[in-house]
Amino acid sequence: MEYELGNLLPEVIVILEALLAQAEQPGRKQLIRVRLNKRDHYWYFSGEEIGLRRKVNEQLQWLDAKGWLQLHWQKREESNLLETVDLVMEVAGNLYELLGRVPLSTKKDALYRLLLSQKAHDGWFLSFLAAAMTQLDNNKSPIPLSLSDLQESRDLLYALSAIAKLDEPILERTLSVQLFGNSKRLEDLRPGVLSVLRTYSPTALLYGDNDWAVLQAHNIYRPAKYIPLTGPLSLQLKGMQQRETAQLHLEPHLPSISLSDNALRTADIVSCAATALVTVENLTSFNELLFVRPPSVIVVFTSGFACSGLIIFLSKIRAFRPDLPFLHWGNVDARGLHILAHLRSHLRNVQPLGIDIETFEAYRASAQPLTAGDQANLRSLIANPQLGDCVPLIDYLMELGLKLEQEAVGAMCIIDRMKMHMKDQMSK
Repeated sequence: MEYELGNLLPEVIVILEALLAQAEQPGRKQLIRVRLNKRDHYWYFSGEEIGLRRKVNEQLQWLDAKGWLQLHWQKREESNLLETVDLVMEVAGNLYELLGRVPLSTKKDALYRLLLSQKAHDGWFLSFLAAAMTQLDNNKSPIPLSLSDLQESRDLLYALSAIAKLDEPILERTLSVQLFGNSKRLEDLRPGVLSVLRTYSPTALLYGDNDWAVLQAHNIYRPAKYIPLTGPLSLQLKGMQQRETAQLHLEPHLPSISLSDNALRTADIVSCAATALVTVENLTSFNELLFVRPPSVIVVFTSGFACSGLIIFLSKIRAFRPDLPFLHWGNVDARGLHILAHLRSHLRNVQPLGIDIETFEAYRASAQPLTAGDQANLRSLIANPQLGDCVPLIDYLMELGLKLEQEAVGAMCIIDRMKMHMKDQMSK
């Protein structure tokens, strides 16, 4: 009887796949052999399914007769109990064809050609391409590219190449339609995109584990994000077509309003009578601060890492009022410090507010234990040039093994800290 993939037993396919997997190991020259044992091949030695061993033997004997395998039987168990199955390397190609399996060397060659076909880029994409080819040269899988699914690798490279060329923001689904004619394809590729950006883009290091902050730093956006703010500020806003403008006056005692990322990105500062500007990481703390803030203080909610539109807006305020103190209130943990470092990298002198040992001690009863990930993230921040003044706090948190959420800290405490800071600044 002749066999093909459709009528080969799954148990036989397991043995054949194991042989080919061994044959594909780099530099392997010794015998390619599967030794049958009760742990990995329990079905072969079990008496529960009558006739299974006989059927397995028949199919393997057929392959032996074709000269593709060599069978070795247990002593005195000829044609009954197999001891080992060896691959005849010279005709291994026949097994690949039988199983419909593409040789690993063929997959590597195809992926290597795909990498070589990419147009050269500077920066992180070029670094990724070079690293992927080096991994292939060293017989390693160039994660997140797939050796087994060339189309997946082709799509991922296409997306990465497009992202590397972006010089202005675009919505993820809009780019996905432009590239693939499918609004959700880029979402499927997002884990691979993030893996590459986090490994090869220096910019991604500023954003810790915040996926969307990393993507936004590379001009990939979600639909319009609205950012609440309040304080004595007058803005000139541009219309949708950038031809019409309107002025918006935020009176000191008014509650907060929310403006879109794009509105902040294009707004011009008309006047700013504030005595300080405070950015706030979390929404609950932002709302609590609104009730007790001095009317002369601008308060802005960052929703974690500030998006690029907000960074542009804050930079405009910085340019309009170079003397205005900028302070940031966030979590007393690795994420809060990452966000502070990110703000400082764009806005220079941003002072921590409530992110200090004194505030931590005042609310230590509400502290939570650090995870292993927290410890690793804090340790990595010690060398961050934006956080030199925060090293004592980082060391303190790691020594105690604790962290403190922003929501545990009272808003009036933050107002007191802010007043103390401003008094210190005036006395200098």
